[in-house]
Amino acid sequence: MRVEKLGGLVARLHAHPRRRLTLLVGVDGPPGSGKTTVACALASFDPGIEHVKMEEFRLGREQPTVEDVAPGLDWRRVRSQVLLPLSRDLRGRYQPWHPGAADGEPWRELQVGGIVVVEGRCALIKQLATFYDFRIWVDAPPEVRRPRLAEHDGVADGLYIEAQDPARAAHLRIDGAAPIDPATHYVRIRR
Repeated sequence: MRVEKLGGLVARLHAHPRRRLTLLVGVDGPPGSGKTTVACALASFDPGIEHVKMEEFRLGREQPTVEDVAPGLDWRRVRSQVLLPLSRDLRGRYQPWHPGAADGEPWRELQVGGIVVVEGRCALIKQLATFYDFRIWVDAPPEVRRPRLAEHDGVADGLYIEAQDPARAAHLRIDGAAPIDPATHYVRIRR
């Protein structure tokens, strides 16, 4: 493992070869690993980075089934409203879902250019992974993740992780349990 500066990662993202005008970054990891902390730190470090949360694409009260690729999440809407348009150099546009919010939530616009980080559980499912120019996997041991899960809805992400092994396809693996200031540094997990 190696401690690295967050600014170095942001510079790396800006320098990363693009297939289109917008650099698409996926951030995923097991529940409670620190993926939201990493994505928020990136967006805070560089105001030009747009942060899209998978939780904004919840299916509401529908009960997930075992066959769901991303239980409780509308990954098809992430693909059609965010990733597909941006991959075609068109703006993304979606209506975020929030618990208890009315149907009339304002739509969010994602402009072409810059960097868009899509973060959350199942962000790197195979149905979405090919859209990303850069994939980040955040991990932490169960004893660190367990206390962080007080608000987690209990959806079993283990099936997705076991079946698709998204960590293997990541360009960067980060230790979400490292005792560092995530606003300035991260710990890279060497393969």
